[in-house]
Amino acid sequence: MPHLRGAEWITIPAFSWLMALAWRRRDLDRARRVNITALGAGGLALTVFVSVALPRLVPPLAASVTRDWIPLILLLAFYQQAGQFITHADTEFEARLERLDHSLVFPALEWCGRHAAGAWILTSLELAYMSYYVALPLAPATLYLLGQGRDIGRLWTTVMLASYGSLGLVPFVQMRPPRLLGEKTSVALPAGKVRAFNLWILRRGSIHANTFPSAHVAIATACALAMLELCPLWVGLGFMAIAIGIALGAVAGRYHYGVDAIVGVAFAFAAFLAGTLLATA
Repeated sequence: MPHLRGAEWITIPAFSWLMALAWRRRDLDRARRVNITALGAGGLALTVFVSVALPRLVPPLAASVTRDWIPLILLLAFYQQAGQFITHADTEFEARLERLDHSLVFPALEWCGRHAAGAWILTSLELAYMSYYVALPLAPATLYLLGQGRDIGRLWTTVMLASYGSLGLVPFVQMRPPRLLGEKTSVALPAGKVRAFNLWILRRGSIHANTFPSAHVAIATACALAMLELCPLWVGLGFMAIAIGIALGAVAGRYHYGVDAIVGVAFAFAAFLAGTLLATA
């Protein structure tokens, strides 16, 4: 039987589970069920093709490099598949998380509003949040540069576990992001080009709902933990700094609630531990 990488093994039940769930959910119309099934079937077909068929069609190096980058596509497909389950917003849960943010997050935002450095801090955190889109492809590229291409499979196992775990809750926990709730605060969020670009990406590529926990935070933190394990310390710390910036930017920019980020970090550590167990099994 062809050798499947860890990330490929866990991809099969992840996509299959959402497909099966779609046909059991009475709150989904037929169009959504078909979309979920199509996205799932596409993810499964791509996984099987690159792991089973592709190594027989192209040289080993070409097949290996292709498999190193396919998880980026699978991550996006799973995100869109989970997004098809969004049908409503749990306003009671939203209110609870917003009340927590009034205690945990708003004091820091209001401090930024009162001090000259506040606008610079918030803009920097917007830039940090944007770095998510660079961090994921940067990680395997870094392993290539360090001559550790063989470790990319281990990286993706951890990242995909965090991705599937966090996004797998979307069918059950559905909320709007706090930036859309008209929150009343004395702080005006930055309206510069960096925030405009973040919002542009979200308008065109997101599922237009809040993920609990934050998938951005869970995935970025899992990536950083894997890089800390696989790379020299200074490289891993660099990725951890990026992950911390993404978590802070997600909350400061009101893309996520504070609890979203905290639970996202917890999911990342759980994914890292599970990935370690899978690697040693």
